[in-house]
Amino acid sequence: MSVKRDAIIDFLNSIFKPEEWKDSSMNGLQVEGSDEVKGIALGVDACLELFEKAMEDNLNFVIVHHGFYWGKVFPITSFWKKRFKFLLENDISLYACHLPMDANPTMGHNSTIAEKLGLLNVSPFGKYHGDFIGFSGELGQAEHIDSLKEKLSDLFDYGIRVFKFGKENVKTVAVVSGDAATEDILKECAEKGIDLFITGETNHVAYHVMKELGLNVAFCGHYATERFSLFELEKVLKEEFQIPVKFFEIPTGM
Repeated sequence: MSVKRDAIIDFLNSIFKPEEWKDSSMNGLQVEGSDEVKGIALGVDACLELFEKAMEDNLNFVIVHHGFYWGKVFPITSFWKKRFKFLLENDISLYACHLPMDANPTMGHNSTIAEKLGLLNVSPFGKYHGDFIGFSGELGQAEHIDSLKEKLSDLFDYGIRVFKFGKENVKTVAVVSGDAATEDILKECAEKGIDLFITGETNHVAYHVMKELGLNVAFCGHYATERFSLFELEKVLKEEFQIPVKFFEIPTGM
């Protein structure tokens, strides 16, 4: 059994609406493969290891969060040549979705993390280039920061680091996946009274900003925080298209 490539693209575009976003990533189809899709592979990063795993499992449509194109022209040489060559020779499509996947309100990385933490009164948070890409909300009841640290360690299974510069008892929580400990977003945390900010990648420059603003910040891994939408997509795509769909773990430790 197979599915038309363009049917999958249309379905993904209907969920994530990439045309509505200002993003350095070129969201959507980045490499065109076969018209007929036998199976779908999901991964965080568009890397050769993911493509090889997809081919081993006879999956010829790949969906990633981090694709090839980031707003600049580059030569197709070195590892880029190997990546493109592998996809083109094996007729594998590559579809990328960056900010729209972070920000989707029903199955994005941040909305899914907020749901798993049981946040209530969830609302958009984390303004980036004029758009909110994360979410904030409230716990049902205040919890000690150390208790929440244990929960985060279970949810983000590649290790976390928590900086405790704020309240010991946490009620309000904000989540922005990836590399979001920017000055603007940290200031937004302080202005909106966020007791715990959850993001991915650690940022040396952010240390004194967090400290001076009196914020609790949990760094849970860029890779680890940007899998959740892909987990949800795996289930949705299986149900929608009735073909093999598989998420591949290729952790970076970052």
